[in-house]
Amino acid sequence: MTIPGELDFVLDLLGYEWPNVDEDAVRDAAQLVRGLEADLRGTLDDLQVRVNELGDGAKAQSTNALIRAWTENRTSNMDAVLDALPGVATGIDIAADAIVALKVKVIAELTITAAQIAAAAATAVVTAGLSVAGNAALIAVRKKALDIATDLAMEELIGQLASMVIEPLTGTIAELAISIAEAPLVTDGDATAATELSYDVMEQIASALNDCGADQYELCATFAAEVSDLPFFQS
Repeated sequence: MTIPGELDFVLDLLGYEWPNVDEDAVRDAAQLVRGLEADLRGTLDDLQVRVNELGDGAKAQSTNALIRAWTENRTSNMDAVLDALPGVATGIDIAADAIVALKVKVIAELTITAAQIAAAAATAVVTAGLSVAGNAALIAVRKKALDIATDLAMEELIGQLASMVIEPLTGTIAELAISIAEAPLVTDGDATAATELSYDVMEQIASALNDCGADQYELCATFAAEVSDLPFFQS
């Protein structure tokens, strides 16, 4: 949303800066977050299928311990990270709506100010110029009203961003990421009569885990690049 051209002069009179954040770019960022969640979940699902295939019928305690550790880490931590991302995307969408609401408020205040200035100019002859002289006071009052409206909108926006975007990213998701990194590679399993090892299967599982990590790294790098390229600020 851009300011109507006929209100430009009022904006200059008030000495006010038009909110130049592009709400469409903000919404695009929300969609990118949703896409990232879907893509990352897809890599985990594919990995789960591969791990299950490799572990199907495995008798080696070492193999089963590795598979159990992976499954527990995914269920407890990885899925929880992905489950938090849709809420972050929704918070970003709400921020975009708040930006639009702020711009609407600014346009409304500018329209009121323009109408009052026009009325003062129209009655200048009758009032011997007194109405025009009052324009300075009028502009000061309207600027104060605009400042109040903007401050309230920004306070609301910051509160929404804090609870729906910032806190999950710096709190929940960050804590889960640490849990993922610190999760054990194997878990204790039931003891077997004889120690059985299956290096070949374990190597294939490790390779599948590594490939999944590489795919996820590439997805995250692409996501970061696409977000960085979004035109958040209008020229």
